[in-house]
Amino acid sequence: MMINESLVMRIADPRLVNVRITRVRMTKDLRIAYVYFHMYDTNDELKLSAASGLESAKGFLKREIGSALALKFVPDLKFFFDESIELCEKIDALSGGR
Repeated sequence: MMINESLVMRIADPRLVNVRITRVRMTKDLRIAYVYFHMYDTNDELKLSAASGLESAKGFLKREIGSALALKFVPDLKFFFDESIELCEKIDALSGGR
């Protein structure tokens, strides 16, 4: 089961409502996974709350990843808000929505 499925189906934390994982970047040694998330209609307080919710769910997510993947080590998860979607929307608005 991958991270998005786990969030939607198995984590009952209200801080994670509308949170979507947008990308995951792994280090070369596969020890760290940089997990980027996004949520629409948000502010800084909600972003921090979502990051806190993800941090709280880290153990569960690592167990899910460990059982789904055949890796020697389960990577440590580090969570970041993905600002690229908002940036793309701003660029699109500036260019006239082309």
